[in-house]
Amino acid sequence: MASVQTQRIDIKRIGYHILFWVVITVGYDLFSVVARGGALGKTLLVDFLFYTPTDILCVYVVLYVLIPRFLLTKKYILFSTLSVIWIAVMVVFIAIPFQYMGLTEVLDYKAIIPDFYPFFKRNIVEIVTLKFMITGIAAAIKISKVWLVSQKRQQKLFTEKLETELKLREAELKFLKSQINPHFLFNALNNLYSLTLTKSDKAPEVVLKISALLDYVLYECNVPLIELERELESIRNYIDLQTIRYGTKTNISFKTSGQTASCRIAPLLILPLVENAFKHGLDKTIGSGYVDIITDVSDNELKVSVKNTLNGENNHEGEGIGIKNLRKRLELQYPGKFTFELTQTETEFQAYLSILTT
Repeated sequence: MASVQTQRIDIKRIGYHILFWVVITVGYDLFSVVARGGALGKTLLVDFLFYTPTDILCVYVVLYVLIPRFLLTKKYILFSTLSVIWIAVMVVFIAIPFQYMGLTEVLDYKAIIPDFYPFFKRNIVEIVTLKFMITGIAAAIKISKVWLVSQKRQQKLFTEKLETELKLREAELKFLKSQINPHFLFNALNNLYSLTLTKSDKAPEVVLKISALLDYVLYECNVPLIELERELESIRNYIDLQTIRYGTKTNISFKTSGQTASCRIAPLLILPLVENAFKHGLDKTIGSGYVDIITDVSDNELKVSVKNTLNGENNHEGEGIGIKNLRKRLELQYPGKFTFELTQTETEFQAYLSILTT
């Protein structure tokens, strides 16, 4: 099958070459007949027998020897020098003697130009001009073809590279999201476990809240973008769970402002910050504490601030898996469009996130 296809391509290529020489020869002969007079048929016969063969020899040496070896390897001066020398050699030693024989034998020019030297003097400028013109046209077509093939190859390589990068990015995002699910589930079950130990009447309510959160995390978040309101709703459910768990031990503030209804973001960007505030803040806080959450959307920019209590016993030591995961996801999904800062004092830890949503 491959050989048949190659054969078809070769035949098509040969056809194009034949068409090129027919167009060049007929076009020049039509011009000659109009400018000088004479019979077109006889002129074509002479050209195909005596002019075109030398043109073919001149052109194909340039196309298949000089261009690949010198021009395409960026040896421009050597290519230009050898091309001029080759055309000069063709004109002086091959083209003019060969064409002189044709003119004298077929058209009987001996009566008009009996000697070779007058013929040479008369035709040198015209033949040199034609050889450079025809070779230049053929070389331009060859170079254009090489350039187009190179562009297609580069475009193909670029497309393949882009597809590979997108697949790797998608795979990495899926892996990062898969880390979120067990991490979140572990913390949620811990909350439920602490309530069951005390046989709290709030355990059924907690089960429903956890169920709603798991539905969001496991099923609704399997999309590139999600409405910001859904993320905020999941945060409210999470806060409700923590309020049940901590009771009067904590003061939780959650404020939203701006154009939240029209905003879409990558899922699970804010929830890890909130979860981190409770885990590293209130879980280790002696006595009462607070978590302060503020979200604002304006001018296509989402700003999130999450603060929590520190009392010297619960300082954040480095970044946990949730924060590292979040930072990596931001780099993949919002390259150059986000700001993520963590600041800490003796009494407070703050996470600040800003995202350009367009």
